[in-house]
Amino acid sequence: MNFLPKAAPCHFPLRGSAGAACWGASGRISRRVGRVLAAVLLLALSAVAQLEVGDNTQMSLNGSMGFAYNGSIDQGLSGHSMGFMGDGHLSGSYYNPNFLNFTANPYYDRTQSNSVFGALTNARGVTSNVNLFSGSHFPGSVSFAENINGSGEFGVPGSAIGLAEHGNNSGFGVSWSALVPDWPTLTATYAIGDGTATIFGTEDKNSQSDHTFNLMSTYLLEGFRLNGGYTHRNVDDMFSQVLNGTPEPTESNSGSNNYQFNAQHSFPLQGSFSLGWNRSTYGYDYHDGSDITNSGGSDTVNGVLSFRPVKKLMMSFDANYNDSLLGSIPEPILNSGTATTQTSLGTFRSFLVGTDESYEVFSHVWLHATVNHQEQSFLGRNYSATQFGGSANFNIDRSLLKGLSFSLGVFDTAQQEANTGLGFVGNVNYNRKFDGWDVDANVSYAQHVQTVLLVYTTSSFGYVTNARRRLGNRLYFMAGYSGSHSGITANSGTTSSAQRVSSTLTYHAYSVNGFYSKSSGTAIFTPTGLVPVPGNLPPSILSPGSLIEYNSSAWGGSVSGTFMRRLNVNTSFAKSKGDTIDPLLSTFTSNDLINVVVQYRLRKIYVNGGYTHLRQSVGTLGTVPISVTTYYIGVSRWFNFF
Repeated sequence: MNFLPKAAPCHFPLRGSAGAACWGASGRISRRVGRVLAAVLLLALSAVAQLEVGDNTQMSLNGSMGFAYNGSIDQGLSGHSMGFMGDGHLSGSYYNPNFLNFTANPYYDRTQSNSVFGALTNARGVTSNVNLFSGSHFPGSVSFAENINGSGEFGVPGSAIGLAEHGNNSGFGVSWSALVPDWPTLTATYAIGDGTATIFGTEDKNSQSDHTFNLMSTYLLEGFRLNGGYTHRNVDDMFSQVLNGTPEPTESNSGSNNYQFNAQHSFPLQGSFSLGWNRSTYGYDYHDGSDITNSGGSDTVNGVLSFRPVKKLMMSFDANYNDSLLGSIPEPILNSGTATTQTSLGTFRSFLVGTDESYEVFSHVWLHATVNHQEQSFLGRNYSATQFGGSANFNIDRSLLKGLSFSLGVFDTAQQEANTGLGFVGNVNYNRKFDGWDVDANVSYAQHVQTVLLVYTTSSFGYVTNARRRLGNRLYFMAGYSGSHSGITANSGTTSSAQRVSSTLTYHAYSVNGFYSKSSGTAIFTPTGLVPVPGNLPPSILSPGSLIEYNSSAWGGSVSGTFMRRLNVNTSFAKSKGDTIDPLLSTFTSNDLINVVVQYRLRKIYVNGGYTHLRQSVGTLGTVPISVTTYYIGVSRWFNFF
């Protein structure tokens, strides 16, 4: 999608438009000047009115209208345009708001001042919603949204800034309910979503189409709270996989069905119990030069009973049965266009029973114990494992360590042959004010022995800390550091990590911010970005060619403030680089982004200005980067039309 002009300097396209036209004769220039003057006069008028349509319709409309000059430089070729811009909010009702009410929010040539990528494209579109019979037993709603030529971000896990992209997306949804007293409720929803996107610096498009149908029902019968539902989803993906080096486009078509039922009831001794059933089925076709077709299904039944026999003791018992490995595959994997193993994984059944107890020894000390036993059947062999666990939670409230709390736990897992090892969980929190500093921190670690499909161990840890201090009159300093790491993972070589450090200095209405982040790991490729591989995903689920390694780092900062009382200025800069490694090809990415937004208020009139510069490269080492610069200046006014 070539959204910027490639013509002579006399061309004046709208920002992001492919069309262009010369002004031509001086008469046309005069008419353009006249339009500018008319726009200025329009903005200077006060517009307050009332709209009446019959006796039963009430409507209100407000929003902003403006006129702007836009310019762009794409790979050295410049373009210019002048035109109207604005957004609005229309709301109203017919007869009675509970009978019919509606909202619509159109926008045109929006400057995207709230977007991380600024005014790279002249986004336009609308969001709307209609509610019917809200005050009755049969309420319904219809919604529609469309965004044309909008800018967005292709995500990278743990990174502060992804890759800039642009494209179109739309969505439509309808919902209806039957809420008859003393009858089961029923709500039906159908939603459609379509979108295409192109990363700046590439020519290939990623697209996704999503169709979802959902039924949900609830009922209260003899003290039982019953609910059930059905969801059908179809997802069609097509993407170029430019980041993992696949030479041919990838296409996937997947469908899934989910049925669920749950019943809850109170139990003596301040307790409750529940029983649930879930069935999931799926099927997909995956094409990337080779064809992979797969399908499967699973049934799960679970029950939970909890109660408090004495004031300080909480007890619970649970049981779970699963007849297929599908229950262990996360939803993002199944609906992301990623292929799982082509061959059948064979028969799999799992049965788990367990008990969990917590006892308050003192006001700040809790003891916790758990026992789980699991039986599994896989490929003609039977396995069993028993897990014993215990932990203690402490909250310290003393003058020396006030604000400190932590919990520690140890778990042991055994099989028929012998113990398989120990697991450990730990969590430390600290929140304290001292010497003018507000400090909070958290460190957590977990090592878990997973018994879904044989026994394997996973671990992870994370940390976050923030500090804030007042340095003077309305002068504050803030700093933060956070990170996460996967330790042992179920799939060899699928570790990941991310760190981020940032600081902010504010004074009155002025602010200065800086950050640095980096991330690395193993991910799968989807139309909306890279998705990290879950650490507890059972081995051999993903096809070998569906995983890619990524590295990313970014740094930047921003300066913002209010000058001369009514002049707001916000500037930001960010720079990132990264790479993805695939057995066939390594892809390198980099981008530099500068974004400036200026606004000056003169009574009800706003003078707006903006500047965005993007330099981005996606491809093999040595790929020539694209360079896109856009800028605009204009006036706008907020109106309450009626």
